[in-house]
Amino acid sequence: MSARPEPRRVPLNTVAHENEVMILPDFPALVDGHEMWVTAVLERTAVVEPAPGEPKILVNRARCLVDPSLLRFGPIAARDAARRGREAARRNRAARQASAA
Repeated sequence: MSARPEPRRVPLNTVAHENEVMILPDFPALVDGHEMWVTAVLERTAVVEPAPGEPKILVNRARCLVDPSLLRFGPIAARDAARRGREAARRNRAARQASAA
């Protein structure tokens, strides 16, 4: 029987992605030799849970070794929210100008 190959792990801060997307949470990472669960990915850090129920800790993304094939990406919500806010402001401004005329 052959041994299952160890997944290729890279530091989280080296994972390349498009500018308009972010790395979505909920994936395993090896931090200082210990398997942990990533619950949030921030700009330079990640929030990890050492074990279920234990307090979460903040870790530099360079210390989080991850299997890139397990990562998921999604649109940056803040940019979507900002765009929706600008569109709503334009609609409201246009409605006010139309009612004033």
